[in-house]
Amino acid sequence: MEQSTATVLGALVGFIGGLVIARSTYQQKSDELFFKALDFLGGGSQKRNLGIAAIELYWASKRHRPVSVSLLVGSALYLLYESKQEDAAHELHNLDRIMTRLLRDESRAFSTKSQYERLLAGVRYAQQPSRTGGLAIPGQKLQEWDRRLQALAGEKPEA
Repeated sequence: MEQSTATVLGALVGFIGGLVIARSTYQQKSDELFFKALDFLGGGSQKRNLGIAAIELYWASKRHRPVSVSLLVGSALYLLYESKQEDAAHELHNLDRIMTRLLRDESRAFSTKSQYERLLAGVRYAQQPSRTGGLAIPGQKLQEWDRRLQALAGEKPEA
């Protein structure tokens, strides 16, 4: 009877060890795929689209959210300040997807006030008629983002 108990315990320990190793391997592979997909955020608009899609896919993983939020803020700032595509529908769509994700309640815990302040400054820059770069975003959309970012950055809403 003792030998049978030891065999069962050994099998159980082996099974649990296998599960732990399988989970670790799965998590490692998942991380590799996530970070590989993020390489697309730095490329052109079609690559940016794929990078945003990867973030949307992995959004449920709270482990990935801090880096996701930071990358989305950086991409949004690029589109607000630097993009030369002016009114390209696909880039406007990408920026809208980014802002929708960043303005969600669950993003707050993974961002800093200073990131929201920089984003608010970018939105305000995009509202200036004399700006020299960035996408041309409809005024109503910019005003909505401005209002929501004020709250996230801790500013008092303008009257």
